[in-house]
Amino acid sequence: MPFHWRFIFTIFLLIFCFLGLSYRVLDLSHFSRDYYKKFIDSVRRTKKIKRAIRGKIRDRRGSILAMTTVKIDIGVDPQMADRQEDQQKIIQLAELLGQNPREIAEFFKRESFISKGEKRPLRWKKIATLDDSDLYGKIQQLRIRGVYGVEHGERIYPHRELASHVIGFVNREWVAVCGVERFLDDFLRGSDGLIESEKDGKREEVALFRKVVIEPKNGANVNLTIDLQVQEIAERALQRAVAELNPKSGSVIVSDPNSGEILALCNAPTFDCNAYGKAETGALRNRAIADMYEPGSVFKIVPFSVALQSGLITPDRSFDCSRETFQWGGRTYPLPRDHKNFLHLSAVDILRQSSNRGVAQIGIMLGAERLYWAARRFGFGERTGYDFDGEAAGLLQKPEFWDGLTITRLPMGHAICATPLQVHLAMGVVASGGYLLRPRVISGVVDENGEAIFEMESAIVRRVLEPHIAKKLAEILHNPESPLSVVERVKLAYKTGTTQKLVGGAYSRERHIASCSGFFPLGEPKFLVTVVLDEPVMSTGTAYGVRAAYPVLAEIARALTLLRGLDH
Repeated sequence: MPFHWRFIFTIFLLIFCFLGLSYRVLDLSHFSRDYYKKFIDSVRRTKKIKRAIRGKIRDRRGSILAMTTVKIDIGVDPQMADRQEDQQKIIQLAELLGQNPREIAEFFKRESFISKGEKRPLRWKKIATLDDSDLYGKIQQLRIRGVYGVEHGERIYPHRELASHVIGFVNREWVAVCGVERFLDDFLRGSDGLIESEKDGKREEVALFRKVVIEPKNGANVNLTIDLQVQEIAERALQRAVAELNPKSGSVIVSDPNSGEILALCNAPTFDCNAYGKAETGALRNRAIADMYEPGSVFKIVPFSVALQSGLITPDRSFDCSRETFQWGGRTYPLPRDHKNFLHLSAVDILRQSSNRGVAQIGIMLGAERLYWAARRFGFGERTGYDFDGEAAGLLQKPEFWDGLTITRLPMGHAICATPLQVHLAMGVVASGGYLLRPRVISGVVDENGEAIFEMESAIVRRVLEPHIAKKLAEILHNPESPLSVVERVKLAYKTGTTQKLVGGAYSRERHIASCSGFFPLGEPKFLVTVVLDEPVMSTGTAYGVRAAYPVLAEIARALTLLRGLDH
């Protein structure tokens, strides 16, 4: 080709290249600017969630029951790391972590895994979890390629099993599962923030361009009515009963009868909030509010008090408890058996001696409608208003669904199902001077600066008994002739119950539920305690409430008396 043609071709080629480059520059800066800017920003800019710290849960005295600690997972991307080049730094990393350098070096080996039939490189290996942010800073200063930390929160329950059924827990996915954790999750979890920054050509963050787009708002703190000292006393007493009597399950509730505040609530079996995954089947269930049983003789306070208040009986009225039938209103009713043979008993002795035949006669005199509504007034057959999910309403049939025996069996606590908390609050009617109170576990919620967000107040559901009737019933429940009515010089009012369990459609003579509910000191009650044990096993004889459940109540009463210095 002649020289001048080569020259002309070269000139045209340069002009063409220049025009192509000019068009490309124009395209990047004008025509396709928005598209490429969006693409570049997606590669260069990075957004990261800044987690809010979940709020604390405290008892009534400020002891921490649940808290969140910030931890950092240190790991490596083996595909980015160069083990040969950073060998010395890896040794320094091992020294900082207090581990063997050879073991740390293994994390830097490049590996792959199979996902959906495709071989992919492994991009993350966790090396250790750090509690110390200063240590993480020293690791960052080593500038080992591919080594970085991921910050996360860890929920800690310092007292492990204590009050676990009240507190609940947060699982590994940070989902609140039960208890306070779930009920007040909206307050506890706070709101996460957002950090936006840029990466350089090596895909490393440029700290100069980091900015917080949304500041995280830490969760609020929850204050409970639970008293950790009382909770420890209750759990220790229940654990001792479980060790000695081997019941299938058990529940203990302690409250302030004047306010309805729950001071302690525990169940057996229980679980460690830090290791909820290891809990046995059924251990997570809050049996004090979810399990139903026939309350037995503790229920006798209901027909007795209503009959006393209506003037149907007087404390000294005599009943023939040796008879097998009772005539009333032109009908003859078969009476239940007693645990021992009684002759004539006064109304007071019927309650103190726990005569089934005696209280059945009182129930017949009341009539089906009054007996039913008496039970409803005491809170049976309806939820108590306990703060969390999972509460059972119990079972109390209306009179039109009763059979011929219900009128004689209901007064002794059969033909009705209740939760331990319902029984507890029914006894609380007597202790409080006649009021049915709403149980309360949550005291209030405060922000991280201590400012109150809201406070829970005590609530009266309704008046059930007149004050003088409640006072008289309390005096009857304290039997001065019984040594069991005094614990550490403090007068105790209580009622025990023994319920035969239904097995195969019939009441079993071997399997029982033992219970006891009482309050102290008499006259000015400070504590209300209820104990329920499912199928306790005695070395000899029947596991009556007075033999199995009362000792647990007495142990708690003794410890609380010494703790609070009571003397009445």
